Amino acid sequence: MLNRILGAAAAVLLAIVPSTAPRAQDDDILKNLINNPNVASWQVLGVNRPPRPQHAEGVLGERAIRIAARRSDQPWTVAAQMPVTGAVKQGDTVLLAVWARLAVAPPGAETSRLPLRVQESTPPYAALAEDAGTVGSTWTMIYASGVATKDYAPGAANLAVHLAGADQTVELGPALLLNFGQDYDASKLPRNTP
Repeated sequence: MLNRILGAAAAVLLAIVPSTAPRAQDDDILKNLINNPNVASWQVLGVNRPPRPQHAEGVLGERAIRIAARRSDQPWTVAAQMPVTGAVKQGDTVLLAVWARLAVAPPGAETSRLPLRVQESTPPYAALAEDAGTVGSTWTMIYASGVATKDYAPGAANLAVHLAGADQTVELGPALLLNFGQDYDASKLPRNTP
């Protein structure tokens, strides 16, 4: 059920407000959104030339960025991130949902695991939420969720996808970071399939 809501929320966001902050009255789930999910919000680190959004058939909004990464023992050496524009309070449950797919798979593989994090935006980059999702050649939504152990002011955290776990080219579409507040039943949140 929440997967369908996330898809609907992303569609509403991209259709109604592609480059500005969404309005909460557009859909109930939008009141929980604490980032700008637009593909143009991605900031890519560790590449010579930042990618620009381009046409991408099959993903909501039909826009994505494409990032080529070389394998590194430190998978964050090539990473895409977005700022968290809303506040998170200690005890809040958050869900990160990112549309991703492999444009070029790692040698000898058809899929790849992409680590996702919601983390502090300054060292030591402690994680508020983290997980890894498997992506292949078709668009997939991958997730990370967690419960905040402290307060985060707007801008004090970001969401990140680490891409240098393999020689690969990854496309990233919209990313939604939702704050469900205090005492939310995290078992209701979607999980990555192994």
